[in-house]
This record gives sequence, C-alpha cells and structure tokens, in this order.
Amino acid sequence: MLYISTNLVNLYMRRYIFIILLFGMICPLYPGLVITRSEVGLETKELYHQNKFAELHNDRIVMLWDFDTFELTLINHALRIYTTIGYEEFREYSERQNMAQIRSEIDELGEERIEMMQSATETLYRRIRPRYTIGDSLIVNGFLAHEYRVYNGNVINQRIWVSRTLQERINREVPRENIQRIENIFKDNRAAFLFVMGIPMDPISRLVQSIEERGYVLKRFDYGIRERANEEYDRAVEEIDNIISDISEVNIDPVIFTFHQRYQRLDYNAYQMRVIRQMERLLDN
Repeated sequence: MLYISTNLVNLYMRRYIFIILLFGMICPLYPGLVITRSEVGLETKELYHQNKFAELHNDRIVMLWDFDTFELTLINHALRIYTTIGYEEFREYSERQNMAQIRSEIDELGEERIEMMQSATETLYRRIRPRYTIGDSLIVNGFLAHEYRVYNGNVINQRIWVSRTLQERINREVPRENIQRIENIFKDNRAAFLFVMGIPMDPISRLVQSIEERGYVLKRFDYGIRERANEEYDRAVEEIDNIISDISEVNIDPVIFTFHQRYQRLDYNAYQMRVIRQMERLLDN
C-alpha cells in the first residue's frame, strides 16, 4: 500500500495554489478591441474593454468612460493631472455650457439676422428631397461595412460606410445603450440649439442619423446639405485623411485604466481651467 504523508500532500497543494495565484497576478490579461483611426494626420485609438471605453493619444488614455460606475475621466499627461465626473453631473455641465454658447451666439447674430436665417432655412428645407442608395462594400480586418450614399434629389450629400458586424463586436465589450446615453448628451445639445434658433432638424440629417444607428461608422465624406454638385469641392472633401487603419483584438492589462491615478486629481472646473491656461500659453508661444 502506497503511503503519502498528509504534510507532503499539504506541501504540494500549497505550491500548486501558489503557482495558480502567481500566474493570475502576472497575467491578468483579457482581450479587448482597439480601433485605430487617422484623421487629418492625427492618429487616435478607441479601446473597448469590459464595459469601458477609452480614447488614446500616443497609446496613452486621455479620456475614459467607465460604464460600471458611469463616470468620465479626463487625463492630461503633460500637466500630470486628471479629473473624474459622474454622468449626471457631466450632462448638466454640458447643457449649461451649451446654453451659454447659444445665448452668446444669439446676442452676436441679433434678431434680424436670425429671422433671415430662419426664412432661408425654411425655403431650403421645402426643396430637400432626401433619399439614399447602398453602394460599395469595404472590409477592414475582417469587418464588413456597406457604403450608404445620401442624396438630396440627385446630388450626393454624404457617403457613409457603416459596419453592423463591427458594432456587434463592440457590443460584446460595451453594450450599445451605454454608448448611446453619452451620444444623446450631444444630440440633445444640438437639438436645443436648433430649437432656440427656431430651426428644425433638416430631413437629410434625420436620414443620416437613422443610417448611423445601423452600425459603427467606419468612414464618412460629408459634402454638406446642398442642391448642386461641385467637383472641385468634392475632391477637396475626399482628399481629407479620414481612415480606419487597424482593428485588432489585443490583451489588455487592467493597470492601463489606473495609471493616471499617480497624477494630481482636480475637480472638473479646476481641471478645465488648467487645460485652458496651458492651451493659451502654447498659443502665445
């Protein structure tokens, strides 16, 4: 009969558990989705990972939405400062800032000019005949997108590549409704501006908005709401650098979401003032 002492078994068990814990401490990596976008020479990355969305510049997080807590964190690495603000507080701050800007623009324009804008807009809207067609397909790293061509009559106003498959992959990391809550803040601000100005949303924008809701927007050419084509202008729009250069699944070390905590934490208003002063100094130089 083979006999193994209890002490020996306990020793092996402790070593086994230690190895498991050590491996877990060294390799707590989980796959996330990184989308790399180039716009006008500036490369940014979007990171979707376990109910978090982050924007990265030079591979460092500058903006983070944590949807477990519904908090926004902004990080300035040059100043070594950051701020964290809750969703409701950010929404209220954004609305106040938007209304202040609206009042400023109304005062600057004056009632007479606003009335002229309203009249011209109403005339234009009566002539708008929105429609769309589905054009070419685009595949980026295995994700399929369809091109939607949005027209006013026979004149193209926008070309948008929308990927449902990429949106479905993002949804596995961050549910779509969480991102939509953030997007709605900015949609509401625009709607408030149009309402105060006495201008309804145009039919082309409503059509584009419905198309955007079908998936993730990979690429866009926006020619503006127009009734006549302009080949020279169209070429200029299409030459603007606006591409998705890479979509990758990568292992994410959770420490990336806490790195900024070694910086000084400020409240939201103090953070904004520090950043504004930094920008002013850079402009002066």
